[in-house]
Amino acid sequence: MSAQDRLVADRYRVESRLGSGAMGVVWKAWDERLNRTVAVKELHLRKSASDADVQAMKRRAMREGRITARLMHRHAIAVYDVVEDDGRPCLIMEHLASRSLDAVLAERGTLPVAEVAKLGADVAGALAAAHDAEIVHRDIKPGNILVAEDITKITDFGISRAMGDASTTGVLAGTPAYLAPEVAQGGKADFRTDVFSLGSTLYAALQGHPPFGLGENSIALLHRVAAGDFEPPADGGDLTPVLLRLLATEPAQRPSMRETADALAAVADGRPLPESFTAVPAAPPKPEPAPTPAPPAQPAAQPAGEPSKRRRYGLILAGSLLVVGAGFGAAVLTGLLTAEDIAGPLAPTEQPRPEPAPAPSPPPQPAAPQTPESVVSEYYALMPEDIDAAWQRLTPDYQTNHAGGYDAFEEFWDPVESVQTSAVSTEGPNTAQATVTYHFDDGRVVEEPTRYTLSRDGDTWKIAATTVLSSSTR
Repeated sequence: MSAQDRLVADRYRVESRLGSGAMGVVWKAWDERLNRTVAVKELHLRKSASDADVQAMKRRAMREGRITARLMHRHAIAVYDVVEDDGRPCLIMEHLASRSLDAVLAERGTLPVAEVAKLGADVAGALAAAHDAEIVHRDIKPGNILVAEDITKITDFGISRAMGDASTTGVLAGTPAYLAPEVAQGGKADFRTDVFSLGSTLYAALQGHPPFGLGENSIALLHRVAAGDFEPPADGGDLTPVLLRLLATEPAQRPSMRETADALAAVADGRPLPESFTAVPAAPPKPEPAPTPAPPAQPAAQPAGEPSKRRRYGLILAGSLLVVGAGFGAAVLTGLLTAEDIAGPLAPTEQPRPEPAPAPSPPPQPAAPQTPESVVSEYYALMPEDIDAAWQRLTPDYQTNHAGGYDAFEEFWDPVESVQTSAVSTEGPNTAQATVTYHFDDGRVVEEPTRYTLSRDGDTWKIAATTVLSSSTR
């Protein structure tokens, strides 16, 4: 689908291109049956795909459609349908004439407290409904919030996952500046990480930048996010205690998305905050100091210059042992004693010469030690020809919770024609970074700087987590 005025599924006429991402291209189109404007998301499919490939892509489209179609909310972009065009799966979505919050902030810099609270309450309401439907968005940021004249909506659940639904990618996705600390450390995204990302987005709307700042050095940014330290918002008014709860480093201290929506609505309406957002949590009790052990009893004083009886015997015994030990050790080291000689005095005969000890065999040379850099390089060197061997380079947790199982892993790599790595470097004792360039069968080239966390498995390292720092398609 490349030309305008093309009719998709005998119903949706393409008008213009709206944008593109890792999974496909989004077009503005006209629904000739219902006479309304829609957005058509065409999922990538290689030109030479076999019947099995087509069926796999259809399953992926249906899976994404099922996930997003669960969500019907006034402040979320809706998915209407899943269709095929020349065998290509396409999602038909709601079209909203709007600008992203990112574009609004680029123009205005910051927004007033009441406006941020109203915008946040609308988005949090939609995300609360998503969480009720077991959907985690995973990439909440200003670029995924659409602001129209009379409404605000959250969009792009393209990298979201239903809890328990298989992943369709082999990497952890998200935008570094808006990630929760536990995700920046390689953990899983869940409902509480969505709460943190929404807090980061609202902080950016209020302050003009996300809590941990921005910068070209994604690794340094991830380290700041992982540490969880940031400056409280200045002049945030009643929004400040809400943001501090949303941005709590410990996930358990964050409110639910439903509680978040209620608190933001209260700020927007000028009502008092719920008590849970105003009460200061009690500090954990300090542990009682361990009792100081009593000093050992002192022995009775002895006359000056006169050692005690125990000390005299101790000195005599120690001296005897030193003499005997020194003599015995010297004899053994020079080879003068045999097992028979140890039992009695040395015979006054010529001492036998010791047999020369055989030369020790050289120790086996150890294999070159693995480094995070070498682990990443070796992993991609296997792809895409030897998927089975590459699969064994992943931890069981990564295989299940990040790759989504072997079938999803294979499905992700199936349309990849080749892959190269560059700028591979070891960042820490168990972390590395590399720029990965994927060449797809349909002609796309996707470049993704990625951070890797490794885990020791016996004598080898395995990939335990991946974080895509940015992604570009050409």
